[in-house]
Amino acid sequence: MQLTVASGKGGVGKSSITASLSFLLSQDINLVSLDADADTPNLEILLKVERWEGKKPFEGERIAVIDPSKCTGCGICAKHCPYECIYPEDNHYKVSEILCEGCNVCSIVCPEKGTINFKPTIPGFVKWGKTSYGFPLVTAELLPGRPNSGKLVFEAKKVARKFNHDLLLIDAAAGIGCSVIASINGSDYVLVVVEPTEVSLTDAQRLLKITEHFKVKTFAVINKFNINEEYTKQLEKFFSERNIKVVGRIPYDKSAVEALIKGEPAVKAYPDSPFSNAVKKLTENLKQIF
Repeated sequence: MQLTVASGKGGVGKSSITASLSFLLSQDINLVSLDADADTPNLEILLKVERWEGKKPFEGERIAVIDPSKCTGCGICAKHCPYECIYPEDNHYKVSEILCEGCNVCSIVCPEKGTINFKPTIPGFVKWGKTSYGFPLVTAELLPGRPNSGKLVFEAKKVARKFNHDLLLIDAAAGIGCSVIASINGSDYVLVVVEPTEVSLTDAQRLLKITEHFKVKTFAVINKFNINEEYTKQLEKFFSERNIKVVGRIPYDKSAVEALIKGEPAVKAYPDSPFSNAVKKLTENLKQIF
């Protein structure tokens, strides 16, 4: 079974909630957690990985490589490169690995055949290890400036599924990008985290279009509901009109921020706080759904 926690915008508390859910659900369910926010993975901080047991490079798209010993410095490749990623260096030309898309134009126009070849990129890694709380965590980690976050998340999901588990709990990236689509694809359930603001609702509407496309059973949790209870009512009405059940209402609570500073799930650091009590109730509601 796969549950993906997602949010249309960042900063709504998605990862904090996921970390606490991982801690609580793992006490009764054989669980593996996956940090699919490949650009900025941070679950490892909150879940305290004792040691990384493995790290696998992810092979991405190819890029062009110019052999300096064969390059005559004519510059024809740079003139025709549609991405403007080839530049002169000493007496030859070189390819910017960050900008190259591997389109093959440079190789076609080069008069010195065999001078330009291609190699695969390593845009990121998948790593895995055991948390301090006894369950495994798999992390998708994209290197700065590299593409293919969606493909990297798919690879991370393959690694996560190799663990013996009954529940794969995924912390998706914020927004509706490729990595989010890769996270939601194949899910049995999606938990959408929102806060009572107009921006959060607008972004959640975009996210729901993805869950509707994949026909995934979707639920909602309203975080920091008490900062604007009037707008919380509008959110509840919005979800009710779309037959999306609100399975949790979590109050704004400074202990959640303090737990982040300590690097622990809030339900572990402050088990009796208003935030933790609300997440415990959310966990029980999810268990009934499972």
